[in-house]
Amino acid sequence: MQYESILLELMSRIKTLEKEQIVLQEKVDALMNPSCKEFSFQESEVSENVHPSPKSYLKMTEEMMEMCYMAGKKLYSDEKLNIGILADEITTKTGMNRSSAVMYIYVVDCMLKGNVYKRAISTKATEKYFKEIYEEYGKSGLCNALQATREHIRYRKNLGHTVEGLVTLCVQYEMYLD
Repeated sequence: MQYESILLELMSRIKTLEKEQIVLQEKVDALMNPSCKEFSFQESEVSENVHPSPKSYLKMTEEMMEMCYMAGKKLYSDEKLNIGILADEITTKTGMNRSSAVMYIYVVDCMLKGNVYKRAISTKATEKYFKEIYEEYGKSGLCNALQATREHIRYRKNLGHTVEGLVTLCVQYEMYLD
């Protein structure tokens, strides 16, 4: 599943870049041919098609986390949806880094399915997702989310990463299963 989402994201980026390249090539051709009076360079024409790379990363907001949760639920309920398109919507609306949006959506989908996820998200987001999953999907949903996170913890430990915050969070939410 992880490779599928990465491939979908890359294919989406390639398609966007191909479109941008065509637009830019047309602009260059028009600039190189000054006899063409129909062309007037509008910076907005290019900037609306080009996703600027952020100079600095934005702090993760509640809105970003919530939109990723909602997109993850959509992906969970309809696997035919394109994760890249869902991420693009979040990026456009919130300014969130597209790769981060893809990761957060992917994690929510994995939590709902009870599958291991191999991308790290903030402990704050993990707690938010546990809470929302429990409220919407009950004990079985929370059980899946905890299983996915426990597997994620094992994966991260094997890579030598610290995971104490996640372990504490899992223990805290396992009490809701009793």
